Amino acid sequence: MFTHQAYFEHLNKDQEIINLQMDSCVAAGYTGRNQEMVQTHIEELKKLGVATPYAIPALYWICPTRLTSSKELQVVGSQTSPEVEFFLAEDENGALYITVASDHTDRELEAVSVGKAKQVCDKVLGDHFWKVDDIADHWDEIQIRSEVLKDEKWIPYQSGTLSQILHYNDLLDVIRRDSPAGKHPSLLSGTIPVIGGDAIFTSACKITMTDSILHRVITKQYQIIVLPDRS
Repeated sequence: MFTHQAYFEHLNKDQEIINLQMDSCVAAGYTGRNQEMVQTHIEELKKLGVATPYAIPALYWICPTRLTSSKELQVVGSQTSPEVEFFLAEDENGALYITVASDHTDRELEAVSVGKAKQVCDKVLGDHFWKVDDIADHWDEIQIRSEVLKDEKWIPYQSGTLSQILHYNDLLDVIRRDSPAGKHPSLLSGTIPVIGGDAIFTSACKITMTDSILHRVITKQYQIIVLPDRS
């Protein structure tokens, strides 16, 4: 069993430390509720040489130690890019918590093996979490977006709401039947389409989750350090 220590933000904005427990982690893919949106993402990845997925949704299992809240991500090679989504995990009592995440992925390796491409890059999590029970009644209205740094300016990269992604209960049902490591998986939800459809390789990313009903925001910014790709 792996433990990820995080800050839980109460509705009154107070914070406390929680221990999220997981025996596995899945980076889900092609999880759009709208099949047209799913096909859009498939076409985006085809441009990068990625084959049609083996199933929809697709489940790519990674080690939970790949989860990080660092502000710096070190990757091998320059062809990596973010995918904004939500991350879900539970505490020792089974309560679910959510934060914004980036399923940062190696696009060059993805053309060879999606599973290995997911495993090779760390996944960036927000610095604090919300309790799922606090947002369940307006889940679909939660907004997520990503920005990338280009020519020293932040430009929009992805933008949407959780209504575009399969509901977390549906995703949990699917992954618990597939989990290779136990009954307590954590979840990277799958992403939303890129604005314009083309991946951008950048030196910095910013991911945001906004709850306009409870007037709360989780924002995470991280730098990308490119290590040399040597044989």
